[in-house]
Amino acid sequence: MSAFPETECVVTGTLSMMLRMSQIAGVAPLSFRRTHGGWYIRTSRAANCYGKVLSFCLWFLSSFTIAIDIIIEPERSFRTRTNSTRIVWLADVATVAMVVLTAAFTGISRMTCLLVYALKLEEINLRLSLFHEEPTNEANRRLIAVSSMIFVVSTILVDYGIFIYQVVTDHGKIVTSCMYIFYNISTIVQQVILVTFSETVTSVLTSLQMLNNCLKNLLQEILDNSALKNYALKYDSPINMNPNMSTISNKSINSVVDTMAVYKGHKKSSLKAVPSTVRRLALLYCSICDVIRLVNDSHGLIIGALMLCLLLHLVITPYHVITNIFNKERSDRSSPLLQLNWAVLHFVNLLLIVEPCHRTNEQIDQTRHLISQMIRYTSSEHGALLAELQMFYQHLILNEVSYAPLKMFSLNRSLIVTMLGSITTYLVVVVQL
Repeated sequence: MSAFPETECVVTGTLSMMLRMSQIAGVAPLSFRRTHGGWYIRTSRAANCYGKVLSFCLWFLSSFTIAIDIIIEPERSFRTRTNSTRIVWLADVATVAMVVLTAAFTGISRMTCLLVYALKLEEINLRLSLFHEEPTNEANRRLIAVSSMIFVVSTILVDYGIFIYQVVTDHGKIVTSCMYIFYNISTIVQQVILVTFSETVTSVLTSLQMLNNCLKNLLQEILDNSALKNYALKYDSPINMNPNMSTISNKSINSVVDTMAVYKGHKKSSLKAVPSTVRRLALLYCSICDVIRLVNDSHGLIIGALMLCLLLHLVITPYHVITNIFNKERSDRSSPLLQLNWAVLHFVNLLLIVEPCHRTNEQIDQTRHLISQMIRYTSSEHGALLAELQMFYQHLILNEVSYAPLKMFSLNRSLIVTMLGSITTYLVVVVQL
């Protein structure tokens, strides 16, 4: 079988925009063909070669820049004058280059998987739309994606502009300093990778939300049926008359009848169609679980590299803030406000990765809760429905999924707390030293 299958699918909205950016950045070897309301995408040999060449050039030029900045006239260097700053910048450039290279050289396998699960999601959403309309969150998704990209690009431009101005003012190595632009380009490529992953997970999350909305409607139907049954039992139960009771006068009976509200009788609700619906939703849930596994497996290596890079940046940036405040003799001293802006940016990036994955886990928990509630309120006379609900619940128990890059850690909010705790401990030690 060819490594470049002829499979193609349609992408729309924010995901198509980010995939287009990823293609330009060289980390998504895809070809695009315009169609009504979206884009046909497929893997591309030319885009694959372009991405590998571009990522290699960015890695080589970034590494060459930091190398000559350290080796040639280190006393005139603005960023790598001391041993500590050399280590920091070497680690920074290396981790960013690792993310970009990983994305480029795994691009064809990731995009092949993307075509598979994009087709699955398209089919899932089409089937779910028969039961419930798709959530309208496209505007929010586009706002988040565009805002994050603008935030990153503007921060990089301001930081680079201040850096070049200080180099020129201090008569530093202007040519070498200008070559740091390749590192900044790599940082923008990394941001494109990050936002694209966030949008991919959000697409899966949207399908899971549609599924839960369908289950909520079914639960409400079951609750209504249960309420009608209880209502009928209350008013339709036979009245046992005591033969020894004294006779009630006709006048009293007429008086009571005149003051009674009219009872229109209850409407018997049927749940005959619900078992087949539950079966279809259970199969769609299993399909969504398959998509989550595909996303997790195809992005495992690159997300692991991204999390390592974010952890390093979240350690380095507060370190720069503290040392810029207390050490006024630093050669690369810059505005603490700008460094604080970088810290906020890296934390927002951490949220962009973790939050959609955490919300996916919440939706899976909600699915489990909805099914348990449906089992609870379904009467024993609906045996077929109970059997389908029990089968769905077994899928929930035996078919557990989560986003865990390389099976090393789960992407949820507890990971953020753990990382922030470790960083805080490190910074406390640095301040005390």
